[in-house]
Amino acid sequence: MRFHARDLTGGEGLERAAEHYEEQGFFILDGLDSTVTPLFRPLLAKSLGVDPSDLERLLDPESEPVVLPVEVRERLSRIETTPELAGKLIAQLKPMLKRLLGPIVHVSSTFHGQFKSGEVKLVDHGGYGKEFYEVQGQHLIHQDFTGARIPTSPAQLTLWVAQNTSPDWNIRLFPRSHSAGLLCNQWLALDDPRLQTFGTPVDVAATRGSAVVFNSLLLHASSNPGPRRRVSCDIRFFPLCGFLPSTPRAIGDATLASMRKALADAKGPTLTAPLRETLAYLGEDVLDETVPPLSMLNWANYLHHYLRGHADAALPYMERFVNRDRGVDAPHAYTSKFHNVPIHQETIAHARRLSALDLFTA
Repeated sequence: MRFHARDLTGGEGLERAAEHYEEQGFFILDGLDSTVTPLFRPLLAKSLGVDPSDLERLLDPESEPVVLPVEVRERLSRIETTPELAGKLIAQLKPMLKRLLGPIVHVSSTFHGQFKSGEVKLVDHGGYGKEFYEVQGQHLIHQDFTGARIPTSPAQLTLWVAQNTSPDWNIRLFPRSHSAGLLCNQWLALDDPRLQTFGTPVDVAATRGSAVVFNSLLLHASSNPGPRRRVSCDIRFFPLCGFLPSTPRAIGDATLASMRKALADAKGPTLTAPLRETLAYLGEDVLDETVPPLSMLNWANYLHHYLRGHADAALPYMERFVNRDRGVDAPHAYTSKFHNVPIHQETIAHARRLSALDLFTA
């Protein structure tokens, strides 16, 4: 479903988008051409090594396909999220971010510039290797949360912003797959027969001025490779996460009383999870033994025990988050890299100072 940015400032439009995000794990956001889309352009041009005035030529989908030099691919793989960019994104998207993630958020310290052009090998792993083909190659099926090297939050939100319009190099999404738990530390081919159980995927072509908002557990990939260039930027937003060293930001009333009320009013695990995780980091008792297997609320239960120093008691909740029937990997694939990872205490300390005040800051 498509929504327009002007309708997500509050009220019925924002609620309909939140309901769709809860059920489907994603939505398409239009109306960004003069607000969000251009915010990435100067940093994208700098990474490509061109003057901003020349960027438009490279955004032409009919431009000659090219494999970028490795040093350019490396720069595109991790473009620094400047304080200015983070602040402007929050200013433009604050009502949506607050509704989907809660009043305390992190903005990822870097974002990816995707420059799909030319014949580049398939990408079947998370992270960025020494040749950095990820920015140009076709991504296979994966989940952002499970593909990360460190634990973050399954409630993480990805904003995939098209920088040009192209019929090739679509983003492929599997609606509702975000509710199926941890599925693939190992990435899947687009024709993997196990994907049939997740229904018909949705292919979204890049359209300048539009973005895709999706949950970190949603299965997705790049599809329909072709000669016409697709350029996009993707950046991530997290609820309060103690595994991140970055400073969290208050984007609304961050008091415990306000968050308790929001949690009481929230419906569905996708919208409940970020509030439960945030409250767990702030020392609240969020344990819910009625949470079913595969639900992302198992992560909040994991945090409840882990943050209290009870790692052994926490581990079963990570294991029951793993889909052993429809997924690819055994629980060890996740517990071996996500369990017993240190918490950044300064992150939690800063968030607790935010929650002790009635802040309305970005």
